Formats: sequence, C-alpha cells, structure tokens
Amino acid sequence: MKKIAFFILIAALTSCGKDFLKVEPHSFTDAVYWKTPEQAEAALAGVYSPLQDEEALGGEEWCSMEAFSDNGYMNDNYADFIAMSEFRASQNTEGDLSMNSYRSYFKTVKRANDVLVNVPGMTINEAQKTRILGEANFLLGFAYFQLARRYGGLPLYNQADATSSLVRATEAETWAEIELHFQNATAQLSWTHEAGRPGLGAAFGMLAKVYAFEKKWSEAKMAAEEVINSQKHSLFSSYAGLFTIQNEGVSEFLWQLGARFGEYPITPILMLPNNVWNGLHPEPSGVGWRLVSATLDIYKSYQAGDVRKAATVAKRGVDVITYNGSTDILQAPNNQSDVVCVKYNSPYADAYTDWAAGLDVPVLRYADILLIHAEAIMNLNGGGPGNRTAGVAAAATSFNQVRQRAGLASIGAPTFNDLMYERRMELAFEGGERHFDLVRWGMAEQVYNSLAAEGTYKPKRNYIPTTHRLLPYPQQEINNSGGSILQNPGY
Repeated sequence: MKKIAFFILIAALTSCGKDFLKVEPHSFTDAVYWKTPEQAEAALAGVYSPLQDEEALGGEEWCSMEAFSDNGYMNDNYADFIAMSEFRASQNTEGDLSMNSYRSYFKTVKRANDVLVNVPGMTINEAQKTRILGEANFLLGFAYFQLARRYGGLPLYNQADATSSLVRATEAETWAEIELHFQNATAQLSWTHEAGRPGLGAAFGMLAKVYAFEKKWSEAKMAAEEVINSQKHSLFSSYAGLFTIQNEGVSEFLWQLGARFGEYPITPILMLPNNVWNGLHPEPSGVGWRLVSATLDIYKSYQAGDVRKAATVAKRGVDVITYNGSTDILQAPNNQSDVVCVKYNSPYADAYTDWAAGLDVPVLRYADILLIHAEAIMNLNGGGPGNRTAGVAAAATSFNQVRQRAGLASIGAPTFNDLMYERRMELAFEGGERHFDLVRWGMAEQVYNSLAAEGTYKPKRNYIPTTHRLLPYPQQEINNSGGSILQNPGY
C-alpha cells in the first residue's frame, strides 16, 4: 500500500501516522515562539527533518558507509569518498556525501538542543512535555552517535557558549555525552509511541549499542535485557518481509525513519541497478542509481541454507529476482561486480513507481539488540575478539533466535566467530554496521588486509588501525574553525 503525502496543518501534529515528519520548524530565534503545544511539536518535528536529508539517513551517505566494509563498494565516482573507503585518503575534502551528512546531523544536534533548552519552561501538558524531551534527547544522542563512530571526539554544542562549536571534545567526553542523552530518553519515553517516533525500546536499544562501543559489557547486557524482557518487541517471521512497505512498523523495528512515496528517504533507488533486464523484459530506461553494490566476497560467505542471502544479494546470470512485473535471472550488465544488493528492491517488484519509493529506513532492529546481548554475554564469559573460538552456552538463547529465523541450525555454545557471521549477514547494507563492528572489535586490520582485490572496484587495501579506525575529519570544518578543530591522527 503506497503512502501519499498530504499537506497537513500544525494542529494535526498529534494525530496518528507520520505526519509530524512533514512539518518544518518555526524560527527558533523568535523570543515569543516557545509558547504553545503546537509550537513545541513543530520544533520537535524540525529535529527529525535533517535526518531525512539525502546525505544523512535519507540515502546516499547511510548506504555508502557499506563501502568501507567487505560487503560493498561504490559504483558511482565519488572520488574523495571512495579514497576514504579504500584507506588511501590523506584528508577529507569530500564536499557532498560526508560533508553534507556531517552538517545534517549537526542540524539535528542544534535543533534538539533548542528543544531541550526551551521546552522545559513551557506551560504545556506534562506528559506531552516529557515525551517531547525524550524524543529530543534520543535524537540528539543518535546524531552524536552517528558522528562519533565516524570521527571520534566532536564539538559538543552548547547554546550558551558560542565557542563550543569550535573545539572538539575528547572521545571519552563525547561518548559520555551520548550515554547521558540516551539515559535521559529512557526516563522520558514510553513503550507505546506513534509510528516513526522512537519509544522506550529504541532508547534502551541505542544505549545497549553505545555500551557495546565502549566495551561496558555488563551495562550493554542490562540495557539489551530491558528491551528483551519487556516483551514489546520480537523478530518478524520473515527476514525478506521486513524490508517491504507492507510490513513497516512491525515490532522488530525499534525505530524506522519514516518515508513517503515521492519524497526522501531514497534508499531503494540507490541500490537498484540501472539496467536490470538488459532488454529481456520491459523496464524504464536508466532508472536505477546503482550507487552502492555488493561484493563477490559477501555473496560467497553465506552458509548453505541461509535465507538472508536471497533476501540481500543476487548474482547476475545466476539468481532469479522480480522487478517491474517480471521474474527472471538478473542481468545488470552495468554493474561493476557480478553481485547487487536487492534488500530494498521490493517496492519495485510489481512495477517501477518512483525514484523515492516510500520505504522506511530500518535504523534499529530487535535482531541487532539480540546479537548485542549475546555479544555482551560472550565477553563476560571468556569469549570475545580475543578468544574467538571459545563457546559460550549462556549466549545461545539470544543468538539462536536470530540464527533460526535465518533458516540455520542452532548452536549450543556459540563462539565469537559465530557471532561475527550472524552480525555480518543479519545487518548487511544497514548503514555500515559491518565496518563499525570490525573497527570496535579491533579486527578491521585482519579482515580487510587479508582480502584479495576484486577487479578495480574493490582493490587490495591497507588498513592501519591507528589511522583508519576513524575517518579524517571534514577539512572544511577544520578550516572554518580557524584551526581550533584538529584533524584526526594519521591524516
């Protein structure tokens, strides 16, 4: 069922659906602005809007982070971004994907801070106020989280201190700030929430992920168990069915970024080849963006019987897909590799509709939290990256829920090697999770440097942990600061 965008009044902000995502904020500089519930809701809606940008969660940069891993590469010629993904860039002069993404996330940071500063003093319903503050805290923590994984320490915005944007906090200070906002959100959000908004499951889920990045395993386990024990979330029966418009909002999604037909986000078109059938069947000419494609390495790495393979990747001349009303073997002659990502192509199965198909972005899923829970238990019981072959029976329950849904046999005492496989295949092409996992595990050097080149599109790479665990900081931001923002080590 297609979602149609309607013009809505601010008075409809509290209605069901995702209409709040259509509202742009009023000017935050107006001294008389922060008065009414409608104004508070409009200001909160403005916190969400930068996340829908093409270079944020709305498409390009979110998809392109997969090129840093062994799962994908970029077909289009974004030379500076590709240089970073191949670990040969000396600085970050990329002015489209990474720079615009950085700016979009910091727009969310600034707008969320405006809400947190101004809404507490407003005379509005306390339950509504608490929920607004919870969403603002969540979105602020999320924007910082996305940037900290890429760049490390960040300028921590402070409305009362104009110099706060000119100096980077340490990584430890940045992660502490992220923790704080998600902790605040867990005290302000509830399990029931409107579609497109984060609830308590999303807040505890993101807190579990933050703790995992910080290697705070007891805390990660407890945060994950808040989600698991709530029984408000569960795995959807079909992995492939998750990534369809029909199943948006099922309980596996702790948070999805809402999309509408004909508008951002645009994830499906970015993965779609621009010549699926090569003349074998009717199709619009050149509609696929093919920005990001899959490697042969991930295609060959699936275990026999893993249903996630057919739901995620397809090989030309081998695999059958459905597109534009035809079902046949994939052709895709314009793709550099033999493999494409088909995870988000379901909106185009019956017919090509629009470049923005209206498919929500899967930002945070219950499967991710189950695997974080299993990972925390492994690390607390002698497993983990330093002991990858040690079986940990206590991690089996959470781990096997994900594995069984994929059509694979349970493992009585899963190892960290088993966990690595599950996280790779479960979360492939979901915002670069594979790369961020390998970096936080300290395993990117071993995995990336052992890979042979795949043609010219995925060359042999030399990952140096002391440099490449972080991206080079955007050079334009360094220049704008007059040098008070410093570059990451090694660049």
